[in-house]
Amino acid sequence: MNITTRLLRVLVMLLAAAFHTGAQEGVRPQPPTNYRLELVYVFEADSREFIFAIGNAGFKSVASLKKYLSTLPPGATLEWAPGCRRLGVEPLLSSEQEMGEFKAFCAERGINFILVPSG
Repeated sequence: MNITTRLLRVLVMLLAAAFHTGAQEGVRPQPPTNYRLELVYVFEADSREFIFAIGNAGFKSVASLKKYLSTLPPGATLEWAPGCRRLGVEPLLSSEQEMGEFKAFCAERGINFILVPSG
């Protein structure tokens, strides 16, 4: 192999390595997304309804909330500061078992659930 061929091969390898490194640097992981959960009370004549809200989206049940949360990326943070006032029949807040299951659900999906119990 002559010197020109060797130099050309080295140059090609250097360019390939630089391209590969530059391509890896261009792919940066997205930062985890933060979400804020709220519990909205709806009072009508003789009934009371609770709706979970995240942004502009509302969920009438824990099941529908979980379905939505299943679409969040691992590493997302869900913060809930429901305050300290209770009526005693709020979903999740009125049952330690339900809350424990909800926390486990979030953990299984890689969602960082932060509960601020006193708001």
